[in-house]
Amino acid sequence: MPDLGAIDPFMKDPQISEIMVNDVRNVMIEKDGKIQFSGFAYSSVDELNRLARAILDATGKVLSPDQPYVDTMLPDGSRVNLIGPPLTVGGPCITIRKFPSRSLKIEDLIGYGMLDRRMAHFLSICVAGRVNLVISGGTGSGKTTLLSALMAFIPKGERVVTIEDTPELAVAHFNSVRLQTKPQSPTLPAITARELVANALRMRPDRVIVGECRRGEAFDMLQAMNTGHEGSMTTLHANSPRDALSRLETLCMLSGVEIPLLAIRKQLQSAVDLLVQVKRFRDGKRRVIGIAEVTGMEGEVVTMQDIWRYEPETARFKFTGLVPKLVEQLREQGIELPKNYFA
Repeated sequence: MPDLGAIDPFMKDPQISEIMVNDVRNVMIEKDGKIQFSGFAYSSVDELNRLARAILDATGKVLSPDQPYVDTMLPDGSRVNLIGPPLTVGGPCITIRKFPSRSLKIEDLIGYGMLDRRMAHFLSICVAGRVNLVISGGTGSGKTTLLSALMAFIPKGERVVTIEDTPELAVAHFNSVRLQTKPQSPTLPAITARELVANALRMRPDRVIVGECRRGEAFDMLQAMNTGHEGSMTTLHANSPRDALSRLETLCMLSGVEIPLLAIRKQLQSAVDLLVQVKRFRDGKRRVIGIAEVTGMEGEVVTMQDIWRYEPETARFKFTGLVPKLVEQLREQGIELPKNYFA
């Protein structure tokens, strides 16, 4: 690890998950899920520049007038975004998302109140039963954390290929391959998630897992889900399960493939089985606020039904009482649920 000077104590504090050096004015931190002032500010731009140079030297990255921003990763796995003048005022801005010292298991998430035991059991059998799953939510809501925890339920005999811009998923699966995108360099072109998804399909995967769909790779992800790679999973930014479907439509349009919107929606309803919505609340808690199933189409509209909802008024996870259609899909995978499971 490089010497990060004054912020080293923040890097070593296990309760701090994110460090945000805004500029010379202040350093903010996220501690126990809440963003707060660290109590520290840099005395000069030169001091802040030394921190930026230490990070760049340790990661082999370069800031230039042509590209005054960079995404990189520290040796311990922490993710760093660094952006500098002329795009910033008052020196460089550095955002560090710390890599957790240990990956959280589903039991940890139950203990933190992210979801209850019944929801966790349902999601675990959906993963084991090769249900195609999308986790949506805002920035820092716990999407990747939940996805990492659910990956533990993938059967050991299956081959998994993961695709990420920056490695964040905790992949403990023995038969797995981790792929990472590459940004453009002065001499070499970028290698995008779309290209990696296409390549992954030639690697005999049982499941393809994209850390986050941000661009046209969403279209290729749907193709994978629809062509014998059941149980594939991804995350994306959206405020509700319905918004998640709309965002997937938009991302598919960014793929450059000339295809009517109705055809995209048919692909969506055929590919995506389950949508899990997560949210970070003002108290810093991250919770699963909804689990919804894609049930089909009515006309040109993809239909859904809620299975669980979080009720803020009572701080309880409420089961809607609707029996999911994917029970049949689970039965085909040899998973027989008790008759009163959804009572």
